[in-house]
Amino acid sequence: MNENENKISYFTLDYEYQHTGGKRDLATPNIDKVNVITIRQTSELIQQISIYSNGFILYIEQSAGKIIWRTNRPIYQIGDGKFSIEDPEQ
Repeated sequence: MNENENKISYFTLDYEYQHTGGKRDLATPNIDKVNVITIRQTSELIQQISIYSNGFILYIEQSAGKIIWRTNRPIYQIGDGKFSIEDPEQ
């Protein structure tokens, strides 16, 4: 995150994860609140941004055969189809 003199914060979603087939779960422990912004929701495509109380940002683009996650922090695979925003090694 960068903040300039006008108190505007800029975030970059540097991490991208692509999934095909199957269910995907993202664990978000210790989160008090999530703000969800829907950009587009049609029968073919869903695009959303979720902003978590700890500063984590998740962009989701989901179509029939593919899910794309873009985030401002890394996520960690913790099982088959299971991911977490917290490093399980720490």
